[in-house]
Amino acid sequence: MKKTFIKRPSDIPRPEQEKIRHEINTFYFKYKSKSRIWHRSVGLDDKYYIYIVDNFGFDDYQMIARIPDWEEE
Repeated sequence: MKKTFIKRPSDIPRPEQEKIRHEINTFYFKYKSKSRIWHRSVGLDDKYYIYIVDNFGFDDYQMIARIPDWEEE
């Protein structure tokens, strides 16, 4: 089965980006000292992904990529 690897942030649906932004805001205490975040979460398709995000401060993030979490197979 072919894996979906999304490199471009524009390919990640806006509602999914907002969901991840909200989750990162909720757990920001874990990420505040990191400039790049690797956040594991369930996407809108109910599959686990690892979201790579640049952290510029609370609620100031830039989505870099979404990769499938291979541990979930």
